[in-house]
Amino acid sequence: MQRITDPTASATVVAPPALTGTTGYFGPGVPGISIATRLRYWYATMLQEELMSILAAAGVAADTTGTVFNQVATSIQALIGAIPHGAQAFNSAGAFSFTVPAGVTAIEVEIWAGGSGSWASTTTIAGGGGSGGGYARKRIAGLTPGAVIPLVVGVGGAAGTTAPVAPTAGGASSFGAGPYLSATGGVVNSTTTTGNPASGNLAGVGSGGDQNFYGGDGGQGIGTQGGMGGCGPMAGGGPNSGTTGRPGYAPGGGASGAGCPTSTANNGAAGAVGSCVVRW
Repeated sequence: MQRITDPTASATVVAPPALTGTTGYFGPGVPGISIATRLRYWYATMLQEELMSILAAAGVAADTTGTVFNQVATSIQALIGAIPHGAQAFNSAGAFSFTVPAGVTAIEVEIWAGGSGSWASTTTIAGGGGSGGGYARKRIAGLTPGAVIPLVVGVGGAAGTTAPVAPTAGGASSFGAGPYLSATGGVVNSTTTTGNPASGNLAGVGSGGDQNFYGGDGGQGIGTQGGMGGCGPMAGGGPNSGTTGRPGYAPGGGASGAGCPTSTANNGAAGAVGSCVVRW
């Protein structure tokens, strides 16, 4: 790619003439009636300089010696590759911070809250499943490179036990001090008790995002089989069990409830931790 080299070429950009006629498309001529649309010098210069500006932006030196005509394509690829991009995941429970990378002013964030623990069984009643944490997703623009944004990843809820102890809720997740978006963890069903543990827990939900989803409710304990764990959105819940409950699948899945196939009380299991993923 190079500017035109010719004895008739101008060494400087020549101003376009006054624009007259129709703004539109090239048209064919009709012999004896009309002429084809003319390619004027100013239009050819415009196309040439548009292409040269792509090379200049990418720092590619124009070359007239090459026989593979790919300098514009190479320049576009270089410009795209220079755009800052990446991802950072926070997959353990706790408080963290995200630093906006250099050259970045917009990010996309996904968060999952923690799933709740599941219920222990009694010797005759199977335990209900834990519930999935909520989920939210948001594009955040107008950020300042180097800015530090706090975030929290919710813990998975604790298992119910035969002590008897009820399971606990999943922890909430959030991004930003505002926050920009947040999600509640799987909730312990207030109508379920250690003496009658069959009903599953209730799902958490996202808020503040461009998309906000509920997790899955915990399944009912039926017969001797513990209830299924509710899913975290786009994640799995705990499969049900005939005996001890099974932990929820990350991110944000609820645990499965405990079963009692041999008239033995069994413990529930813990819900899965939440997550936060940031992309730019």
